[in-house]
Amino acid sequence: MPEDLTGWTVLDIGAWHGFFSFECERRGADRVLAVDSYAWDRFGMGEFEAARERLGSKVEHRRADVHELDPAEVGQFDLVLMLGVFYHLRNPLAALERVARVTRRLLVCETHVLLPFVHERYPLVPFFPGDEHAREAPYEMCAMPTVAALTQMLQSVGFNEVRTVYTPSFRHWKKLVALVTNRPQSGRGIVHARV
Repeated sequence: MPEDLTGWTVLDIGAWHGFFSFECERRGADRVLAVDSYAWDRFGMGEFEAARERLGSKVEHRRADVHELDPAEVGQFDLVLMLGVFYHLRNPLAALERVARVTRRLLVCETHVLLPFVHERYPLVPFFPGDEHAREAPYEMCAMPTVAALTQMLQSVGFNEVRTVYTPSFRHWKKLVALVTNRPQSGRGIVHARV
């Protein structure tokens, strides 16, 4: 994130306890809107509300799903954070279309990315009915793109410049594990997308 957000507006999608929302406010953002439904519906928003009160924060909050984002209702934002959200989306391309409509300047997207042994450069997005404990936590993890897939999806919804700023740690080791186990691995990746 930019160190100085003076004059910027920020949307934090999947804010949960609000760490990044409050950090953006601390960095001088004029307006910060935290939205969540996944975490707030499952675990409550007590941590967010308690932190907001302790900090004397003016961060706005709204219970909303990324698929419901509408610029007529929430506005457009200079910086949109979508951190740890993408892999939970059951309809990732539809969600990215909504995100593009509310992004005026920069999207920062951090997500699990797929690390197959040989096809990492292809736009692959396997669908999972849930994570490895699907019976206990259905739909916890639904889609995990390769970086190539994430890049092409972002471009297809209208982002002009997409740049990978962080690739998964131990990437080559994980690709070797994928070869040995015949199962793609994953790691965290970060892309910046500009309108």
